[in-house]
Amino acid sequence: MELWVASGFGAVVGALLGYLLGRLRQVPVPQARPAPPSQPPPSYKASTPSAVKHVVLDDGSANVLNALNNRLAAIGALADLLHGSPLDPERARALVLLHGEVRRAAEITSHFLELAAHPAGAAEPCDAAVVINGVLAERESTFRELGVKLVRSVPTDLPMVACPMAQLTEMLTKLLDFALRRLRASQLPRELRLDAIPTGPSVVVSLWDSGTPLAVEAEQRLTSPFRFTQSGGGGEVEFALARALAQSAGGSLRLRPRGGSTGAEVVVTLPRSLLGAQPVHAAPPENLPRMRILVVDDDAVNRQAMVLLLEREGHQVVAVENGLEAMERLGDRDNTFDAIVTDLQMPRLGGRAMYEQVVNSRPLIAKRFVFVTGDQARGETRSFLENCGQPSVTKPYDLGDLINAIGTVSRKK
Repeated sequence: MELWVASGFGAVVGALLGYLLGRLRQVPVPQARPAPPSQPPPSYKASTPSAVKHVVLDDGSANVLNALNNRLAAIGALADLLHGSPLDPERARALVLLHGEVRRAAEITSHFLELAAHPAGAAEPCDAAVVINGVLAERESTFRELGVKLVRSVPTDLPMVACPMAQLTEMLTKLLDFALRRLRASQLPRELRLDAIPTGPSVVVSLWDSGTPLAVEAEQRLTSPFRFTQSGGGGEVEFALARALAQSAGGSLRLRPRGGSTGAEVVVTLPRSLLGAQPVHAAPPENLPRMRILVVDDDAVNRQAMVLLLEREGHQVVAVENGLEAMERLGDRDNTFDAIVTDLQMPRLGGRAMYEQVVNSRPLIAKRFVFVTGDQARGETRSFLENCGQPSVTKPYDLGDLINAIGTVSRKK
C-alpha cells in the first residue's frame, strides 16, 4: 500500500508544477539508484551557473511554490522521524522510496525557475548512466536469446545530461531495438557495443552493432524518413523518432561510418546539464551540545515535526507560530535561546520583519537566526537571504543541513 502512496504523491507534485508553469512570466535567458533500506537516500545539490537567470513569478505562483515546498518539508520531516523505526522490510523499503521521492521533488522545485525558460542545457537533469544500464537490463533476455555479446563502457561518474529521464529512456530503447532487429537478421557471432563518454559541454553515447553494413539507400531512408515509398527493411520511423527526441533536448543523432566491413553505429550527442544535479552525500551533521532552540513556523505540521526531530537530537525546543509570539518568548535577555529557527512567511510578524527588529537593537540575538523557507521564487526573498549574513535552509530541508546551520550560529557567540 505504501508504494502507491509515493506514486500518488508524485502525481500531486506534477499537477502543482503544471499550474505554476501556466502562470510564468519569463525574462530573457542567455543561450549558452534507489538506496538500500539501511541507508538514508542521498541528498541532491544543485549548482546554478550565473549564466542562467531566474524567471519572474507573480505573487500567486510564488505562493503556490511556497505552499508546495512547505508540504514537501512536512512529508520529508515525517519520513526522517520514521527512519530507523522498527519496520518490516516491505514498509522500510517503502519509506526509503518515499524519502527518495521527496528529495527528487525538492530537486525539481529547486530547478523550477531555471527550467521554465529552457536554455540549452537547462532541461530537467538526468543520470544517463542509470538510464543506459536500465535499458540494457530490460533487453537482457533478448541478448541471451540471440546470443549477443554485449560490451559496454559507461563511466560511473558520467555527467548528468539535460534530457528528461522518460525522454532519454524512450530514445535509447528505440535505438537498441533498431540494433537488435539488425542483429536478429545477421549471422553469428553477434556483438553490440555501447560507449558513453563526456566531451566538452556534451555527453556522447554511441551504439554499434555487428549486423550487415548499411547500404547507401538504407542510410538515406533512415536519415530522410518518408522520403521513399518502398520500405528499407524497417527502423526508419523508430530512428526518426529517436532523432527527434534527441533534437528536442538540444542534442543530435546521426549515423557514423565505422572501420571494417560490418556493422552500423549510431551516435547520440546530448548537452551536459547546466543545473549539474549530482547525488552527493550531505555533510554529516555536527555533534552539537545540548542547545535551547526557538522554532517559529505558522505551519503546524512543519513546526511539530521540526520540534520532534530537534528533541530527538537532544535539544530543548520551544515552538511558536509567529514572530510576535517569538518576541515575547525572547524577552529582555539575550541568552534565553542559543538559536532561533524561523520561517519567513508568517501572519502577524514574519521571520524577516522579526530579524529586522532586532538586528540593530539586539545584535547578539540577530546572530542566532537560522531561516528555513520554501519561498525562493521571490527575488526580494533571495536578495534578503544573500545579504543578511545568516544561514538559511530551503524547504524541504535535509536534517543534516539544518543541524549544521544551527551549529554555524552557535559558533557566533
